[in-house]
Amino acid sequence: MQEKMASRNRLVRAIASATSHVWFPLSLALARRLPRRLMRAISRQTTMRFMQLRPKYLKALRANLAVILGRPAASREVRMAARNLLDAHFTAWIDFLHFATRPPEEAARLVESVVGYSRIVEARERGGGVLLLTGHLGNWEIGGLMLAEMRQPIHVVLVPDIFPAVERARHDLHERAGISEIRVDRSFAPTLAVLRALKSNAIVAMQGDRDFDNTGVAVPFFGRKAFFPRGPFRMAMATSATVLPAFIVRVPDGRYRAIVEEPLDVVKGGDREAALAENVRRYVAILERYVAENPEQWYCFYPFWEDPSRNATPSESSKTSA
Repeated sequence: MQEKMASRNRLVRAIASATSHVWFPLSLALARRLPRRLMRAISRQTTMRFMQLRPKYLKALRANLAVILGRPAASREVRMAARNLLDAHFTAWIDFLHFATRPPEEAARLVESVVGYSRIVEARERGGGVLLLTGHLGNWEIGGLMLAEMRQPIHVVLVPDIFPAVERARHDLHERAGISEIRVDRSFAPTLAVLRALKSNAIVAMQGDRDFDNTGVAVPFFGRKAFFPRGPFRMAMATSATVLPAFIVRVPDGRYRAIVEEPLDVVKGGDREAALAENVRRYVAILERYVAENPEQWYCFYPFWEDPSRNATPSESSKTSA
């Protein structure tokens, strides 16, 4: 789950952290051995029980989907979409574990098609690196594994998970696949790591839909103001990297389609803040199209348009930033 909504109770956090060393390794072991269909059934039951214990997450999902679907949060349509989203989210985790722990030829069965891969190849031929700009939609983790298997140098920028066992397992899977991690913290080191990777003409994947530290740019999203991170767009403006919006969405048969969009036309001249806001708007317009087409695959477990951490005191806000 997400730091913005995580409990501030130290005892609750300690118990959750400690138990993650049991339930996540167990999930990983089961994903290696059990059929996907059975794992999905187990995760569905587990998820619904968790939501009964932590209803604030379900409330946040319904609030977000109400905006996306243009329906009341209490409507049947929104309630069903929230239920389907929970199922899709944990299915994505199961499929990531399935993909990462099986031989390439078996894991490849999860991929229905790859659209626009030539754009990555062409961008690397031009030099300057490739900035893949994605979001928490579909199964972005599988995208990194796919690129690694295609022998492309891939660096993934990520915020460490609040559960240490989850983070360690994800790191091990990335390392085994040949994916380099760039972990976000409060230092300048992650920025330097991204710049080095792009200078070496590598691929850097970044999320462009969550403003973790509450310093983001507000632009319209489904008709309402929402905040998006500055970092990916600052990086695009400061380098000669080709910026490619890319998403991995689950299709009706349960497999995944990887889609690489046309290069984003990045504005660099004129007023810096105005250019930054315009670049965010251009990306968000693409993201909105994908979310509208796949509302049950956009995983945001905090109220996106009414982010509670933005109304916190300065000290509280620092606790909720990642």
